[in-house]
Amino acid sequence: MKQKRKSYYNPDWHKFAKTVRIRDGNKCLKCHRQEPIVSLQVHHKIYKPGLKPWEYPLSDCITLCKGCHAREHGIVEPDSGWILVSIEDLGDLIGTCERKGCGNDIRYEHVTYHPKCGYRSVGSTCVEHLTREDQFKSKEVIKLFNKISDFLSKAFWERRLTRKEKGYICTTHAHHQIRIYGKRNYYSFQIVLKRKGEKWFDFQNIINTRNTNLERVKELGYIALKGLISSDKEEKDLLREVYRRIK
Repeated sequence: MKQKRKSYYNPDWHKFAKTVRIRDGNKCLKCHRQEPIVSLQVHHKIYKPGLKPWEYPLSDCITLCKGCHAREHGIVEPDSGWILVSIEDLGDLIGTCERKGCGNDIRYEHVTYHPKCGYRSVGSTCVEHLTREDQFKSKEVIKLFNKISDFLSKAFWERRLTRKEKGYICTTHAHHQIRIYGKRNYYSFQIVLKRKGEKWFDFQNIINTRNTNLERVKELGYIALKGLISSDKEEKDLLREVYRRIK
């Protein structure tokens, strides 16, 4: 545990966290508040054994304020994401509200469920708080990060050689290719488009990157490809903005 804490004092972590915060517009993606009103932190949505905190793909991380971050880890009970399972009239004030900090006697028992907290029996007042919609959640942004993360975890990359015997790795997405050339800290990537029904490939420009690990380059390649093939203007604008912030 001590070693894990030390990781967050590493300059590489501070650089990584700054990139995530810039990508997210220096605001909490749950409540949209900014510093100095709140303290911003970077949250890892999933845990990957063997990776240092700054070695994760950026799409595995989001910017949260201290309060929303605590709720994600169950330190503070979440105020959104609950599902109402059932309601029962106990006939009298014989039940107890199980919401943290409440404990009031209740007659109408609302059984709620949260993926991180399990089941809670709460009263009429608290259930309105627990099941309210999070008005400030950036749904489209978080949906995009989930798509990127899903791609990175499922994509199959194979090693190939160019005609000049230059090695590269390649994956296919929706008939198109993402090619990555080079080695650690000196990677470049290229998008190769293949239109449906056409025999020929459309080779895009090779994009050079510096001081970037392989996972980040894969991420940039996917964002670039989605930006080229998407027909949705809002999605293209969002992809362009995310790419600009993390490149």
